[in-house]
Amino acid sequence: MVFRFSAGREIALDLREILRRVREENVTLIQEEVTVEFDNRQQTPLGFRWRGRHYEVLEPLLVRRTREGHLGYLVRTTGGIFNLVLVREREGACLCRSKWVLKYRVGEAPRPEARGPSAAAAAREGARPPAAVAPLPAVTAMVVPVELANVAHYHGHLCPELVVGYRAALIAREELGLTRQNAHRFFVLAENMSSAVDAVQYLTGCTVGNQNFCAYDQGKHVYYFAEAREGEEPWPALRVALVGELLCGACHEETARRMAAGEAAPEEVRAYRESVNRAVQALLEAPDEQLFRKTRVHLRRLPRPLPRDYGRCRGCGEVVAQAKAVPGDEGFWCQSCAAREV
Repeated sequence: MVFRFSAGREIALDLREILRRVREENVTLIQEEVTVEFDNRQQTPLGFRWRGRHYEVLEPLLVRRTREGHLGYLVRTTGGIFNLVLVREREGACLCRSKWVLKYRVGEAPRPEARGPSAAAAAREGARPPAAVAPLPAVTAMVVPVELANVAHYHGHLCPELVVGYRAALIAREELGLTRQNAHRFFVLAENMSSAVDAVQYLTGCTVGNQNFCAYDQGKHVYYFAEAREGEEPWPALRVALVGELLCGACHEETARRMAAGEAAPEEVRAYRESVNRAVQALLEAPDEQLFRKTRVHLRRLPRPLPRDYGRCRGCGEVVAQAKAVPGDEGFWCQSCAAREV
């Protein structure tokens, strides 16, 4: 799936023209390693240096996976439109060597100092153009906000439930001022364990690891956003509940299973993706009041963060948080070992 960043109708039309040029190989091949300034929070290149000149990224136009699985960015810069690819030694590994490769420039005639031949020149010489500029596969481009594209990259794919979590988090941002910068002051409670939970955690900064996010799977897209307070009094909270029917029938688990197993026919895959795209677009365009019911409620005192003191269980020898361990006469036990000792 391809994400098209939304920036107005004129840009969308311009992007179609850009992609047409790429498909027709109206590009200048570069394929050189460059140094890139990258915004980790927005997951977007900010600029790069090539042949002694700095190119500032004015607008990210497209992000997509290459055939090799690497992440590629089509960007508009102060010096033209370029394709940047992050090439990782082992795609999917947390720690591995990586490099940025400037693949090509769109719609530019080759410069005298260019090191690589253009696609047109390669064709005249009878050589086959490199795979880097082979026509893009037929995909359904979608207009999505940059933040949602970042969430989808983090989650692994774009799906309707991810959009529900994205929309719920935006409501919390607007009504409570909840952001990643002040997330330590808030607590989030979710009543499901779906893809939406990833979107809420990513956008709010309230996460399981930070101990200010809890999920109890009740199968409902209901979210509580509360500002953490001292004392034992109930916490005021914003409750956001999905009531719109746009999600109903939008998740085709059986087809997804068949696709993962390689059993789905091409037309089945195409129909599935088109159905998902329609559901995503509808969820993005629906007004808040059509999707959600918003109410103000009070929550009982939520769990306090656990102390980060660890020790070894005297039974199994494995490391366990002391706050979750069972004290004994000569140390403490993890809960599993304590249960066996009873």
